[in-house]
Amino acid sequence: MKNIGVFSALFLLMILLQSCNTFKVRETVAALEDSITNYNVALRWGMYKDAYSYHFSPDGKQPPAELDGLEEISVTGIKVTEKIISTDHTEANVESTITYFLKTQGTIKEIKLNQKWWFNKQYKQWFVDHPFPDFK
Repeated sequence: MKNIGVFSALFLLMILLQSCNTFKVRETVAALEDSITNYNVALRWGMYKDAYSYHFSPDGKQPPAELDGLEEISVTGIKVTEKIISTDHTEANVESTITYFLKTQGTIKEIKLNQKWWFNKQYKQWFVDHPFPDFK
């Protein structure tokens, strides 16, 4: 009888630990979805400084970016074409396509991005370890 109680307690503990881990995974994946959405919304509506704030490498460095002159850019759409999340849920490879035009030209252009996103556990935030898109 005593062994059944110990077994039941261990089984319950194992289920609780698994549930906690599943919740953390879902929370981390949801945070990635939110970060990608917010990043894309910032690009779409010309809030380039907000989008640039997502660009940090794991060692805390922000890649240089030329943000002056971006008011001449109008992003018309962003489509995420692929999202691959690592098994430990701390990195993701996100491929997307940005369509845009220069307001002075009117010709639709396209950029294909292959970005590495990484999760900062301290801030519980996803960042892009990739240069800012180069709108030419």
